[in-house]
Order: sequence, then C-alpha cells, then structure tokens
Amino acid sequence: MVVIKVARIHIRNVKLRHPSKTGRKRRTLRKKYKSQTENAKILSRLETLALEVQSLKSEIAVLQSSSKELFDIDQSFGAHLADVRDYFERKIRDVTDNAEDLCSKIEEMQTTLDRLARDLDKLFESPIPVRKIAMLPPITSQLTIYRGEENLSFQVGVIPGIIETVMERARACVGQKDKHDEEIVGVLTGRVTGNTVIIEEAVPGRASYSGMTEVALDPNNLAEIVDNIIRNDKNQRIVGWYHSHLGLGVFLSDIDVKTQLTLQQFSYVIALVVDPIKNEHSFFYVDKEVKEPDGRPKTIKFVKSE
Repeated sequence: MVVIKVARIHIRNVKLRHPSKTGRKRRTLRKKYKSQTENAKILSRLETLALEVQSLKSEIAVLQSSSKELFDIDQSFGAHLADVRDYFERKIRDVTDNAEDLCSKIEEMQTTLDRLARDLDKLFESPIPVRKIAMLPPITSQLTIYRGEENLSFQVGVIPGIIETVMERARACVGQKDKHDEEIVGVLTGRVTGNTVIIEEAVPGRASYSGMTEVALDPNNLAEIVDNIIRNDKNQRIVGWYHSHLGLGVFLSDIDVKTQLTLQQFSYVIALVVDPIKNEHSFFYVDKEVKEPDGRPKTIKFVKSE
C-alpha cells in the first residue's frame, strides 16, 4: 500500500511539472511574438518618420530657395525704390525751381497787364479827335461796309487795301520751304464815327500762343503797340485785332472768344479772321449777353454789304 501511494504521488508530481514547462514555453513564444510585432511596428514608424523627415528636408530646400528669391526681390525692389525716390526728389526740385521762375514771370506779366490796362483806359476813354481823311463825302463812299448777320448797334467800315494786306502777310507764312506754317496775329487801329467802326491800319503783332485754329496776342506786344500810338500822338485807337487760320475756314475758337471778350470790354472792338489757304476772311463780334445752347457766348459774323 505504501509503495502504491508513493508511486501515485510521483506520477502526480510528474504530471504537475510537465504542464508548467509547456506554459513557460508558450509564454516565452507569446513574448517573443509580441516583441517581434512591436519591433515591426517600430520599424514601420521609423520608416514613416524617415519619409516625413525627407519630405521636410524637401520643403526646407524649397523654402530656402523661395527665401533667396524673396531676398533678391527685396534687394531689387529696394534699388528700384531708391531710384524712384531719387527721380521724384529731382522732379520736386525741378518743379520748385520752375514754380519760382513761373511766379517771377507771372509778376512780370501782371506788371505789364497793369500798365497795359492803364494805357488802354487812357487810349479808349480819352476824347478821340476826328481826323480828316482824304475821301469824298459821304465817308462810306470809299469804305467797304460789313454789317452783322444779326442786328447790332454798329457796322464795320474798312478802307481799301486792309484785307489784302492782312491776307498777304498770312500767305507769306504758309508753304515756305524748310519752315513750318505759322499763324499771324496783329491789331486793327482806326476810329469810330457815328455807328461805324472804321479800320484804317493793320499793325503786325507777336503771338504768345499759336495752334492750328487758335492764337493769343502777346500782352507785352499789345502794350508796345498802345505805347506807340500814344507816343506818336496818332489820332487812332484800337478798334480790333486779326489773326489767321490755316485751311480750316474762318471762325472764332474758344481761345479767340476769350481774347475778343477781353478787348471788347473797352469799346467797339471786332475780330478779323483770314484763311490764306482757303482765301476766306470775315469779321466777328461776341455778344456776351446771349448764350448758345452749349453755354458759350454768341458769336456774330459780319457780311459784306452789297
């Protein structure tokens, strides 16, 4: 009985020890598998990180290239900005210098205009003596009479040769070899008898501005003409002005109207416009009391009386 019992105990111990070794192997295998799995995950993660690092390196390279381009652009822009700043500084200096010169010229012109206004007042407001001229009565018998296309309180009388003289002067400034065509400008002098503005002389003048259909009489030159009339004690006054157009017909441009209105404020003053290319001429007067549909003062044309 004792022997059988000991054998049973031995068998039981053997059975108990064998399962324990198997469990340890299984646990070892599981740990090994788990370790291999974790290593695989780590390797996969490392590969992912390596790719991300490579991508970051590429992006850094792109950023570095872009940064260099931006730096170059900044340098170029800075240089251009400096050039622009220098350009405008020069322009500002030029404008300042020109402004000072312009102010000086304006002051000089203002002085001339003041003197001209005084002379014109003296010339137009002083009693104009009636000069006897060598022509048979009535006076209109030797004058070419022009009357307004619309009713005016006066007419224009031109002594022989005045229109021809102005037209010849205009033709002499057109079609010359190696010279640009030029407009002419001047002053008409004479007297007023009754309701007739008599034109006796066409005095050449200088232009302060000239275009294809526009011309302005130099104020300094006008002052010289007035001084000459006063100094020589001529029995004349300024009764108008003349200028030419080049192939565009006879009319008063906007600048011509301004010049005409400036002269009209003194007395009866008319404008003569000639076109040497079309061989046309006409006298004009501006009625500032009547407006055209576009708002400009009405220009009245004179026609030769039959």
